[in-house]
Amino acid sequence: MSDTAENKESVVAAVVEEVRAPQTAESLAEASAQPETEASGRGKKTREQMNLENLKNVGAMHGAAVIAALTLFGAAHTWAAVSGWMLAAATAVATAVLAGIVISSIAHEWGHFSGTVLSGSRYKVARKPYNYFFMFSFDMAANSSRQAIWMSWGGLAGCWFILAAVISLVPMDSWACAALAATVLGQAVNASVFEVPIILRTRASGEFEKELDRRLENPGVVRMPGLIVGLLAFALLT
Repeated sequence: MSDTAENKESVVAAVVEEVRAPQTAESLAEASAQPETEASGRGKKTREQMNLENLKNVGAMHGAAVIAALTLFGAAHTWAAVSGWMLAAATAVATAVLAGIVISSIAHEWGHFSGTVLSGSRYKVARKPYNYFFMFSFDMAANSSRQAIWMSWGGLAGCWFILAAVISLVPMDSWACAALAATVLGQAVNASVFEVPIILRTRASGEFEKELDRRLENPGVVRMPGLIVGLLAFALLT
């Protein structure tokens, strides 16, 4: 599980990409976005239309990615169950890890987006996902710390919700199924280890950007807790 996770963009990086450098996200979406008129009511409507159109594009791409990842997992799992080959079992575990990263990362992103929308925050949806999963930019200059906290909690809720869905819908009767659940759990733990301290400190200070910068300067161990928890979960489930 560790080799695949290290080659992928960590799900924890989602909040960093969205709030650390919103101008980067803006520039990536800029080439595909129509001109905006900031001052007028008509301009606001145009921005909303652009966000909606881009959201449909991103949703279609993310949906296709989820279907593809789960299809590969299902095919490999069936191959392993029917053949009994160790090669098939190893392939099924590898595709399970990949599928876990994909569905957890996408759930995390849509959780962030849901929190952003529900809090009434200002944002811009990219025309297509960048760095595989990231889909929108969060305007820290325009949004409040309360809205940033909503955005952060939304991402964590997405991670833990998809874990609950996997545990509820996938029987833990094979190495591959255990690897899927363990990967999703590890992703949720990593996201929580990184983001919860930022949320708690922001509630105390009211300065989300400052607390994010402090966390980035001294991140501590971020990926290791999820890796350890994931491996322990895999061992327990098998």
